[in-house]
Amino acid sequence: MLQSIINSLNTTLGPALPIFLFAVGCLLLLWGGHLLVKGAVTIARRMGVPILLIGLTVVAAGTSSPELAFNIFAAWKGNGTMCFGNIVGSNIANIGLVLGISALVGPLTVHSRLLRRELPWLIGITILMLVLAWLGPMFSYRGQLVSGFTRWEGLLLLALFCLILWFWVRESRKDASDPLVREAEETAIAEAVGTLLGAWFAFMLGLACLLAGGYLAKEGAVSFARQLGISEALIGLTIVAIATSLPEVITSWIACRKGYCDLAIGNVVGSNLFNILLVLGVTSVGWDIPMPVQWGWFDLFAMLAMTIILFPIALTNKQRITRIEGGMLLFAYVLYMTFSVLREYFPDWF
Repeated sequence: MLQSIINSLNTTLGPALPIFLFAVGCLLLLWGGHLLVKGAVTIARRMGVPILLIGLTVVAAGTSSPELAFNIFAAWKGNGTMCFGNIVGSNIANIGLVLGISALVGPLTVHSRLLRRELPWLIGITILMLVLAWLGPMFSYRGQLVSGFTRWEGLLLLALFCLILWFWVRESRKDASDPLVREAEETAIAEAVGTLLGAWFAFMLGLACLLAGGYLAKEGAVSFARQLGISEALIGLTIVAIATSLPEVITSWIACRKGYCDLAIGNVVGSNLFNILLVLGVTSVGWDIPMPVQWGWFDLFAMLAMTIILFPIALTNKQRITRIEGGMLLFAYVLYMTFSVLREYFPDWF
């Protein structure tokens, strides 16, 4: 049905169709993720799920739902390098763009003991992603033998996702007064809708919007890449990654305005963990996810570098990310995005 609508729009919009599809798809992804979280929070509360578990899992997973929906359709249609670019680009954007902007709004102070334990987890999981890409079997992608992520690696990532969730919730229950736990609980309560029927309607509508948005955004991104003559990996790394990271931008900005600094940082750390363990895990279980042959390793190490840099920035200077450090993160992100575009258009320079 969606494909027939796209075909009819093609005669009307012509060359502008890819931009239109991508914009509509991204709006549906954002709205769908928001509705999905609202519905899921209410349903979980009515089922007796502890508000702590809802705040630390359901709400956090909702910010990664656009990446998951987009990647499923991209992998299904054989655009695996765009999946890789979206995951790596989203994680870099979460640290450089989201935290950079949040720290410019106001200094971010880390009070949470739980959050100080999560940062090393994120570094370890990011290193694991590099190790899996290196140790994993080579496979054929569009006539080339490439490294990447296959089913057994996806199953391992999903198993680690369940283990970390269990450990996360167990540690949170030990310290219910932790600032991150308190802020996550208050956010989960605020996300709830009125009736159970309304919650199911919001959940199903959100799911439908995510599926439609993922398909439309993928179609628009692929067509846009072909129009510009650039690789799908670059589109995933830049435009798609920024678009699917908008929930993190909005959530962290709102958290900063409320004075929830731990939640703003925890949202980024949790989203990056979810992107690697859940999004890459689910996607690679269903389809082989290749790394770009030319710049894939560089992008992985850039993601690791940004993750490692976050650790001392967040836990030094009285455990505070200052406006200057936020500006540095944002500058590093802009510099990396500029380099990513230049290397594509002017390969002889590099």
